[in-house]
Amino acid sequence: MRPVHFLLAATALAATALAASSASAAEAIVSAAPEPQYVRVCDAFGSGYFYIPGTETCLKTGGYLRVEASAGDPNGQDTSPGGGGDSWSTRSRLALRVGTATDTEFGALTTFAEARLQNDDNGPTEIDLEDGFVELGGLRIGYSDTLYAQFTGYAGNTINDYYDVDYGDFARTQIRYTYDTGRGLSFAAAAEDGTDDNTPFVLPDENRAADGYMPDLVAAVGYDGGSFRVRAVGGYDESVKAGALKLRVDGSLGPVELFAMGGWNTDGDQPNNYARWSGDWALWVGGSIRMTEKATMNASANFDDGGDTEAALNLTYTIVPGFTVTPELNYRNRMDEKAGSEAEDWGGVIRLQRNF
Repeated sequence: MRPVHFLLAATALAATALAASSASAAEAIVSAAPEPQYVRVCDAFGSGYFYIPGTETCLKTGGYLRVEASAGDPNGQDTSPGGGGDSWSTRSRLALRVGTATDTEFGALTTFAEARLQNDDNGPTEIDLEDGFVELGGLRIGYSDTLYAQFTGYAGNTINDYYDVDYGDFARTQIRYTYDTGRGLSFAAAAEDGTDDNTPFVLPDENRAADGYMPDLVAAVGYDGGSFRVRAVGGYDESVKAGALKLRVDGSLGPVELFAMGGWNTDGDQPNNYARWSGDWALWVGGSIRMTEKATMNASANFDDGGDTEAALNLTYTIVPGFTVTPELNYRNRMDEKAGSEAEDWGGVIRLQRNF
C-alpha cells in the first residue's frame, strides 16, 4: 500500500471511531437526563382538578376577589352590613380555596379549605377560616357551615339574604354523615359544637346553660327530582333544650327558579342556635330569572312572627366570563314589640367579583 493511501485510510478509520464514540456519549447523556414531568388532568372529580406530580392525589385551587360599596339610612342600624351606622361603607375580600381528592376502597377521600382576608372601611384586615374539613365517603369531620343551614340552602341569590330573619347558624366544627341513595333521596345527620361567639346576639348569656359535654344535633332528609326539590331539616340546641325545624321547596321552569322555605321555633319565647328569628315562625321566599346569557335577576323576601320584614332585589351581570357586577336594592323593617317601636331602612350595595 502506498504511503498516501495508507494515510488516507488511517484518517478515515480514526474519524469513524471518533464519530461512533461521540454518538455513544451523546446517547448516554440523553438517557441519563430525567424525563420531564407533565401535569395530568384529573377529571374523575369534576373540572379544575389535576394530579399532583408523582402522586395519585388530585388538586384543585381557586377563589375570588370581591369589592363592595354599600349605603343605607344612617340611623345607627345601617341597612347593609359593614357600615357600623355610617351612611356608606366599603368591603374588600380575597377568598382562597384548596381542595384535594383521591379514590380509596372506602370511597372518595377529599379535603376542602377556604381562607378569607377581609377589610371593612379601611380598618384592620381580618383573616378567617371559612371552611376546613376532610371527607371520606359520606363522612365529614371538621369546620364548615352547619348542616342545618347548608342542607336546605341559603335564602336566595341576593347579596343580603337576611338581617333579622336569620335562617340558621353557620360554620361549626362537626361530625356529619350524608347518605345518597343515588335515586334523588338523601339523608344526613350531624353532631355539632354548640359553642358560638355570636350566641349572645341571639340569646343573652344569662339565659343559656353553661357549655356541657353534649353537642348540638341536626338531622335532615331531602329529595331531588331535577326540576323539583324538597328538603327538611331539624336542629336541637342542647344548651337551651330547644330547637327548630325548616322545610324548603324549590322548583324550576325554563329560565325561572322559585323557592319557599318555612321555619318553626320549638320554643317561640326565645331564639336558639337554629331558630335565630323573632317569635314562633319565619318565612323566606324568592327566586331568579335568567334574562339573557349574561344577566340574571334575583329577588328575596323574609318575614317572621315578630313582625320583621326584609327584601332584596338585584341584577347579576357577567361582564366577561369570571367577572360579574351586581347592584342590589335592600329594604328592612325592624320591629321591637317590647319597646313598641318600628324602624324602616332603605339601602343598597354594588358588588364586583372576579372568580378564578
